[in-house]
Amino acid sequence: MRTSVLARQASPILPRMDDRHDLAGFAARGFALLPGAVDAALRQSLIDAVQRVQDSVPRLAPELRERLTLERDLPATHRDGIEAGSVGDAIFILGDPVAFDAVFWSVLRQPVITQAIRAALGGVEVAAHFMNVTIKQPGLGRRIGWHRDFANGYASPPRSCFLRAMLCLDGMTGAGGATQFIPGSHRLADEEASAAKPPRGWQPPPDDIVTVTCAPGDLVLIHPKVLHGGGMNRSARTRRNLILQAGDAAVPLRAPPALEAVLGHRLTES
Repeated sequence: MRTSVLARQASPILPRMDDRHDLAGFAARGFALLPGAVDAALRQSLIDAVQRVQDSVPRLAPELRERLTLERDLPATHRDGIEAGSVGDAIFILGDPVAFDAVFWSVLRQPVITQAIRAALGGVEVAAHFMNVTIKQPGLGRRIGWHRDFANGYASPPRSCFLRAMLCLDGMTGAGGATQFIPGSHRLADEEASAAKPPRGWQPPPDDIVTVTCAPGDLVLIHPKVLHGGGMNRSARTRRNLILQAGDAAVPLRAPPALEAVLGHRLTES
């Protein structure tokens, strides 16, 4: 029995999006949920690969260590004041995961993922921009403030002709810091989106928020201009999401990131 739901805070559960691409929903809301994007075997292989990196942090070569962002290197304010000395080697972002394990290349060959991204971007030829695994560790995984992905300072083209696909390796729950959205907040011009950045600490009215909870292996497509964020992981389970940004292959990035092996890789509907 599937557990993917969209829940508006203090409101009834909204209908699930069962269509494989849900292009109308993506256009209207700025996000879409696709159940069962990868099979259980691949999902477990990806989880195992992430765990191997986590277990090897103290022994990593410098060229691999620089691809990681550890919780202890970030301010404690977004994890409710839990100090750096209490979080050990916990990884927050595992960047450029294909540099650690070739299994991550498999994500770029998954038909559900590649077809959904191409469809959401209008059928243009699509190239990958970057990949990471964002990890909210149990009991301390940090909250992520409200933001838009366009324009971002890491890997952004000059216009909003891209998206982010979030593969939920463990699923998402409210207590685990599931991603939250403000539906329709993407419906503004690129110039407005670049200028309309929420101030630090801003919180929208609770009735405007939709929380996406989902099953392991589900995929969430995120429009680059939709406002989204997420709370701390207050549960006892790790929340690992693989993030893939991809966009129109004909539109170059303003400043291509240096440590991204997937950059420029074409996504074909294999």
